[in-house]
Amino acid sequence: MMLTWRDAVTTLLAGAIIAVYLAFLDGTHLWLISGARGTAVTVLLLGLAGGYVLGTARHLATAADSAAVRVYLAVAALLGAAALAAAVIGVITGSTAALAALVVVMILLWLASIVRHAFTLPAYRRVGRAVRPADQRRLAHR
Repeated sequence: MMLTWRDAVTTLLAGAIIAVYLAFLDGTHLWLISGARGTAVTVLLLGLAGGYVLGTARHLATAADSAAVRVYLAVAALLGAAALAAAVIGVITGSTAALAALVVVMILLWLASIVRHAFTLPAYRRVGRAVRPADQRRLAHR
């Protein structure tokens, strides 16, 4: 595949996650991120926004023919579950360790998606004699 505008937006959101966390560690007095709970909510919302921008991996799940795709989906699912658990623990308890885990997992999710987009080839389908990139919406309905 190739990097798209979606990857650029998620990179900005990942940078915002790091900036918010560094501001929290520096002892900022901004009302939302001055505590671990508020920072966890902010990091969670930024991560959810990044996930929304990237969309779903439905096209991967429908074409999970290779072992690499299955491994990627399993790793992404585990990281997503870990992020949710860290966010819930961080918001409920105000734990700085859960907040740190949430930030690390969010950055790992972003990194995994960027690496997958940068180093995988796009899906192609054969149309007559020409070969064109596959329409992902059509593949999702098969």
